[in-house]
Amino acid sequence: MLYPTLNQPLVLLIIFLVGFVCGCIFDLARILSTLAGDIWAKHILDFFAIVISFSILFFSNLIFNLGQFRLYVLAIFLLSFALERFFSKILWTKVLSKWYSSITRKREESRAKRKNH
Repeated sequence: MLYPTLNQPLVLLIIFLVGFVCGCIFDLARILSTLAGDIWAKHILDFFAIVISFSILFFSNLIFNLGQFRLYVLAIFLLSFALERFFSKILWTKVLSKWYSSITRKREESRAKRKNH
């Protein structure tokens, strides 16, 4: 009983990182489904992202928490997953909006130059 008690901070950190990685997997699946453009590709990629995420959670819990699946493991996983999705949404929104605004600004500048010549 002493070993699992001493191991708890490491388990919490690992489960937090696993949730973060699984959020990145979902971001990657969303990016790939956007590039594919097909509704079936979106569903298939989401399915594989779910399977991969739960497999990673299961095996990391099996290895680092000695297979003891407790409620706090699921809570930490969902918290870190939600945090990653929230912050990546903000990051992607800011990056893409800056990218889009720079592209539109350059287009407007090139149109203005064409009209002047």
